[in-house]
Amino acid sequence: MEKISRNIHAIILLIFVGMVAVIWYAVFHFEARQNLLVTFFDVGQGDAIFIEVPNGNQILVDGGPGDRILAKLGNTLPFWDRSIDLLILTHPHADHLDGLLEVLKRYDVGMVLEPGVPHSIPEYQEWREVLGRKNVPVVVARVGEGINAGAGVVMDVLAPFDDCCAASVKNVHDANVVARLTHGKTSILLTGDTEKMIEYRLLFESPEMIDADILKVGHHGSKTSTTEEFLAAVSPDVAVIQVGRKNRFGHPYQGVLERLAGASAKILRTDRDRDIRIWSDGARYGLLSE
Repeated sequence: MEKISRNIHAIILLIFVGMVAVIWYAVFHFEARQNLLVTFFDVGQGDAIFIEVPNGNQILVDGGPGDRILAKLGNTLPFWDRSIDLLILTHPHADHLDGLLEVLKRYDVGMVLEPGVPHSIPEYQEWREVLGRKNVPVVVARVGEGINAGAGVVMDVLAPFDDCCAASVKNVHDANVVARLTHGKTSILLTGDTEKMIEYRLLFESPEMIDADILKVGHHGSKTSTTEEFLAAVSPDVAVIQVGRKNRFGHPYQGVLERLAGASAKILRTDRDRDIRIWSDGARYGLLSE
């Protein structure tokens, strides 16, 4: 009987210690969320950007190729958090869609924002099927729309300019979602795989909206994007390139790197710097490691 009593006390003590650990984990986790945190995940040759708003709202922009995003989220979120408020698909290419599809299957998703451009790849057909099965609200992105994420964080949609739902778009990149995230004085321009034609249109139609402290460089640093004129208008202090190590496309293009250096932008690359985390308190911003 005495042995049983000792075992019961040991079990109770373990439960108590476990509860204390969970409580302290939660305390530290929510204290760390006093700032906006934007993580550019290293998912290989693709984009995946996770936005944590100070009020607890969470936004995932693209998911990269394959399912590497699941491990990234698992290491970032507390184990009890299985929901994401907003998924944004910038365009339905595999290096942006595949991981997002895996997240959609495994997490409770509040809403999806996408360009609505039709695409024939099997992954996009599955994406539409899972959205319907899980009854996730879908909003088609339109220029001029705004998303109030709370706590002073706002995302303005700058593109696509045209209705892409029924249109026959030769280049899916022309339907790409471009958004500007702002938190007080801090601004981040998220460009997806935007190419030159859309960059010039942004210059013409929204010149005052593309100025940003941080630029997510378009199309993984491809020569199809980041023109001198566009870069001059954005005038970023920091340029983030999401790109895979030794990728077969030769990204980032040397000319783009030279233009970024000429603009005095600090260049960060996921193939070299791995996950890149940027915080903002609304007045200042910096790398999380700083």
